[in-house]
Amino acid sequence: MVVIGLDLGTTVCKAGLFDTTGKLLKLVRREYPVTSDYPGWAEQNPDIVWNTIRMVLSEIAEDKQLNDPIKAICISAQGEAVVFLDQRGRPLRNSILGMDMRSVEQAERLKSKLGAEWFLETPGVPPHPLTTVAKILWVKEHEPEIAQKTVRYLCYEDFAFFKLGDVPAIDYSLACRTGLFDMRKKKWSAKILDYTGINEDQLANIYPSGEAIGKINRKIAHTLGLPTDILLVTGGHDVTCAALGAGAINKGVGGDILGTAEIFGVTVENNSVAKEIKPSNFACYCHVVPNKFWLMTLNHTGGLLLRWYRDNFGESEVKLSEKEGKDVFDLIVSKSKPDIAESMILPHFVGSGTPWIDARSKGAIVGLSIHTNKADIIRAILEAVIYEQKISIDIFEKYGVDIKEIRAVGGGSKSRFWLQIRSDILGKAVLTLETEEASCLGTAILANYALGNYPSIENGVEQMVKMKDRIEPNKKLYSRYQQRYLIYQELYPALKKINYSLQQISSRGG
Repeated sequence: MVVIGLDLGTTVCKAGLFDTTGKLLKLVRREYPVTSDYPGWAEQNPDIVWNTIRMVLSEIAEDKQLNDPIKAICISAQGEAVVFLDQRGRPLRNSILGMDMRSVEQAERLKSKLGAEWFLETPGVPPHPLTTVAKILWVKEHEPEIAQKTVRYLCYEDFAFFKLGDVPAIDYSLACRTGLFDMRKKKWSAKILDYTGINEDQLANIYPSGEAIGKINRKIAHTLGLPTDILLVTGGHDVTCAALGAGAINKGVGGDILGTAEIFGVTVENNSVAKEIKPSNFACYCHVVPNKFWLMTLNHTGGLLLRWYRDNFGESEVKLSEKEGKDVFDLIVSKSKPDIAESMILPHFVGSGTPWIDARSKGAIVGLSIHTNKADIIRAILEAVIYEQKISIDIFEKYGVDIKEIRAVGGGSKSRFWLQIRSDILGKAVLTLETEEASCLGTAILANYALGNYPSIENGVEQMVKMKDRIEPNKKLYSRYQQRYLIYQELYPALKKINYSLQQISSRGG
């Protein structure tokens, strides 16, 4: 038997077909666009997202060499993105994505009313414009006609299940990311629902990860060319699914998800550590693994920063990519300066992630000279996102969260050159997997668990996750990087006032 792991990322939808050993038999991927009408906004058309889901599933079903029956579909999804549906299940507006920063004011009010500690204890996430609840409040206040017609507020996991099987189902991990979930009681929080005026029946049904919620709609199955007896299985937040697919579920093992954003985390036994850490801006919420939690850092600009470079300065690499059929990002990275960059970048191009959680921070390039060239800027980009990550990792270790090795997954893990830089800056071993699509693999593990193929999710990891390479740090380069890292830590505090002033002028149209 085989299962489908469906991953609904920020810019890419992927469907991976896996057997019970974790072997990836087929992968289909399609991009969907992100639109931004104003600075700091990020939206998607839900109809395009749904059509993309249909396309990848249909292409899996069309494989004539498929001999084993498809038994289940499990879904991992980007966090926080919210779809607004009317009484007929039709989108009323574009979905608002997690990286959309328009709801700063709403997040500040939530923090003032309920308190930062309440958020860390209840949904396990800090009050921030990222959260679904802040986005819903923005729509209630700025688009009341949309809010009045909205019958359901759904994230991408529950939206996909609603379309595939008529049941809007969300798992614990993604429910936490909304800011509306009480992870202790495993239910929607009455306190925040009362404050926001959101009705519980406007939200999805909640389930643990790895639970079958029913079968695929027969009509949809026929349309897609899939069997009608396929089980729909709850997955989770794409980050926790990727951690599962990387096997980063044990003490001392970090999971590094190198996608559009860069997310690093570790699996912990309880969420109390999040309250102890200062600054207390780290999310620590329900894992897809039962009775465990995911302590997470977030840098909004991982691969996104390389995409910014491609779109603004990478014309020659794009042309060469089209001519030779090579990946444009591989070409960009290959043109990096071989030695440590002279310039330095603050990668807050869409605000800062952890540890500061500052939506008003901006990016910067410092140390420029007349001799600075594209190769140095590329190298500075590759280093910047790792410096930013190291600040959070150092805080974790200061508070007793031990990290001995890092499992790297996602698009950025394909570049051994970038992984070596990562190992050299962090001073830790970096491991890669045989299967690069960790989120899809994580959902495949959950699907096999739901089907009874493994007695536990942990046993599924043992059987399905396989390591590929191990990269060790260069001690001499690590020492050189530490000197520059000390300087990097001064960038955000030094530029904070300047960036705030620039934002105020821009918001006034100056």
